[in-house]
Amino acid sequence: MTSYLTAFNTVVFNFNDDLIQTFPEENDFKVYRRGLEWLKESNAKKICNLFKVYTFNYREKIISKDHSFFLQNDYQDVVDTTDEGIVLVINKLKKYWSKLSTENQDKIWDYLNTLIKLSDLVT
Repeated sequence: MTSYLTAFNTVVFNFNDDLIQTFPEENDFKVYRRGLEWLKESNAKKICNLFKVYTFNYREKIISKDHSFFLQNDYQDVVDTTDEGIVLVINKLKKYWSKLSTENQDKIWDYLNTLIKLSDLVT
């Protein structure tokens, strides 16, 4: 489990770092990274658990790379949880989705699908 959890957290940080690089004007991604660092220090498994909660209802859309995941959802069914970090990231991506290159969209799908696969392996 530990190696899958380590891999999951590494991918989360790499994803966030890529978002910071792609959207340097978006300070929220930098703030989110600090939050991730704090979560990892306090409870390394918490990031994975939150990811599972936030993505559970959207799993099939993510796996099938359904663009409506970014374009047509308001994510109200997960906003009531205690940490809205992942919703913040998704809403930021939603804002830019139609302006992103296909290459960047594919990269985001790859990150999300890798995170789903790794989170399935973390128990």
